[in-house]
Amino acid sequence: YGKMLKHRYIPIYIASLLLMFHTFVVAYINSSFLEQFIKADSVGIIYIIASALTVLIFLIISRVLHKVGNFKLTLWLLIINGLAVFTLAYADTLRVAVPLMALHLIMIPLIVFNLDVFMEEHIGNDEGLTGTRRGLLLALMSAVGATSPFISSELVALGGDFSYAYLASALTLIPILGILLLYFKDFQDPLYTDLKPLEAIRGFWQKPATRAVFMVHFVLQIFFMTMVVFTPLYLIKSVGLTWAEFGIIMLFGQAAYAIFEYPIGIAADRYIGEKEMMALGLMIMAVSTAWISFVDTPDVLLWIIIMFVTRTGASFVEVTTEVHFFKNAKSSDAQIISFFRVTRPLAYLVGAIISSVALLYLPFNLLFVVIALLMIPAMF
Repeated sequence: YGKMLKHRYIPIYIASLLLMFHTFVVAYINSSFLEQFIKADSVGIIYIIASALTVLIFLIISRVLHKVGNFKLTLWLLIINGLAVFTLAYADTLRVAVPLMALHLIMIPLIVFNLDVFMEEHIGNDEGLTGTRRGLLLALMSAVGATSPFISSELVALGGDFSYAYLASALTLIPILGILLLYFKDFQDPLYTDLKPLEAIRGFWQKPATRAVFMVHFVLQIFFMTMVVFTPLYLIKSVGLTWAEFGIIMLFGQAAYAIFEYPIGIAADRYIGEKEMMALGLMIMAVSTAWISFVDTPDVLLWIIIMFVTRTGASFVEVTTEVHFFKNAKSSDAQIISFFRVTRPLAYLVGAIISSVALLYLPFNLLFVVIALLMIPAMF
């Protein structure tokens, strides 16, 4: 037991992978679940509200951590999120489903942040194998991210509704709670830095390299938001694919992350350089995302190719933005690093607003052209 405590990176690995499964086994069905209660072009409003609240919570989260500590906060967030997702499996009215979905969407980025605190303290301090361990975790998470949408689609096809997927998601949190209670009850909290938005914005705006990579990372997160929320709605409702077919498409499409991310990180370090690979990735994303708008045939193989190409571009950008950001940000840049963590909920907020406005004036398929156009200024 003492030896295992010494190597807490293994429990963190397992908890991170389980949390990724918990998130992604429902991520691609959340919008379709909501569409049972509200119109497709109103789904973005739920994401706008949840993302705005998440950003506000991130502004005060360090104060909460000072008072209750990371262990207790993570414990309560897991319990609340678990109850919300479990109840979603049986929710059949708008009054129950929408608030619980918003709560789930708020909880996930916060729990990811909390696990990141554990990871930084236990993996970050052991310099010997840090790169190898983080690289392995990235590869494993990519594999989980690839298989989770396939599993959720199979569960939807099996049950005829979304309940099995939400039950599977909720049950996945039980072993995470066990890991937390077994290994992190005695966790010593580090000194948390309060996020000061104006200071953080001023900090990265004065550094051209950091500012540019932040903006590219922001656009990437908007792309992720669109793919997760609106691609299932488009492929199932407009194109006419079944959930089983959608699961197969996403299994092969998401595999691009597992195939490319680790080698891209090595290539960017040793051979080509992050900026060139980042630009190439954005170009691939722009073309392939726009391509979605002009395909309306339920050809599974064609959609596998399209999704694989979009994720290939995204894998280039995801790895190179992370590498380039942390190469240019020093450990003393606490405000900038804290602000970088808020990128995801902030991008989900902006992405949901852009998508909701676009759907008011454009046909559903042209939404993907709008998102593709964002990649062009990001390339420059």
